[in-house]
Amino acid sequence: MKKNRIWLSALVLAVCLGALGAGIILANRAEPKENNPYYSIEYELVRVTQVLYENYTVDPETENALRGSQSLNVTVLTGRFKGDVVPVTNYLGPMHEKLAKKGTVLTVTVTSDSREAGYQISIVNYDFTWLLAAMLAIFVAAVVIVGRGKGVMSLIGLAVTIAAVVFFLVPMWLKGYPAIPLTLAVCVLVAVISFTLLGGVTRKTVSAMLGTALCVLTAGAFALVCGRIAGVSGMTMKEAEWLLDESRTLGRMLNVRGLFVSGILISSLGAVMDVAMSIASAIEELRAVDPYLPRERLFRSGMNIGRDMIGTMTNTLILAFAGTSLNLMIIMFAAGMQPYQLFNNDDTIMEIIRAIAGSLGLVLAVPLTAAAASALAAKRRTKS
Repeated sequence: MKKNRIWLSALVLAVCLGALGAGIILANRAEPKENNPYYSIEYELVRVTQVLYENYTVDPETENALRGSQSLNVTVLTGRFKGDVVPVTNYLGPMHEKLAKKGTVLTVTVTSDSREAGYQISIVNYDFTWLLAAMLAIFVAAVVIVGRGKGVMSLIGLAVTIAAVVFFLVPMWLKGYPAIPLTLAVCVLVAVISFTLLGGVTRKTVSAMLGTALCVLTAGAFALVCGRIAGVSGMTMKEAEWLLDESRTLGRMLNVRGLFVSGILISSLGAVMDVAMSIASAIEELRAVDPYLPRERLFRSGMNIGRDMIGTMTNTLILAFAGTSLNLMIIMFAAGMQPYQLFNNDDTIMEIIRAIAGSLGLVLAVPLTAAAASALAAKRRTKS
């Protein structure tokens, strides 16, 4: 039985990873673009070789932010113009406080027009590659040391999740495919791969898969219905105008409306998977203690365990959504909005729908997973 389970788990992983790999290849297949054939913007790295002139002050009215500019000589490190030494002006202000010194590596945009000689460089930010690498190394070390084998599997699952979102979901959306069905497919695929990596194909993981899929579908349907009633969608997001402009640039219709629900599905997936696996694992442990516990007893036990989790988990998810909209709430209160004005604002109602839809999926993960796990784990009592 154990050998068969290993082969089944390997087969499921091979099919899912193969499907994801084929999807990534399809999503990233080059297509002709209708961009301006002369004008181009490239994102490159430069290193400051010399600070020619500095003229900035500290502004106490903006929390001691720097205001002014720097004249720099920079060497292009990547791209078509690698090795060029170019003079650049670095403008400083509260929203762009990127003070450079000799040796500082910066990210820049290189704007060029093939009909004109030369190109223009604009400073965007510092190069954080080293910082990201250090943070990732610390995180990986902590997961491996604490989680050991399970930790390694979770890291592989995390890599698969990132690949599915970054290299499949986003490129496929840019090709014009609808956002919500794509996101649902990615959520189910990520759940199946992650749970199979962690525990193989067993009653416990299948129960968690079923609970996660049902909860994600429920949360998405709830957000879609509430969004239509409230008249909010991806079109009311701050980025909608830029995305519509990009749609015209690419020469195809992008499904901007569906991005609102898609974001809710992705942001709530991790918490739902956590609760689903916890409930399924608890019921499987109860079954191991007494293989003949009836299905009703297993379900009640799962519900009792889940009720203790609901309070803190829903609070965690709602606070996470509230944290992302904290600046918005401060701006609205500073503007003197009344409570009814605050709650009737598009941005506020979108955040509320995000929080409640995600929390609803989290709450429903308890009964749905408990029902699936108890049905799969229950064993008929036989005569001795």
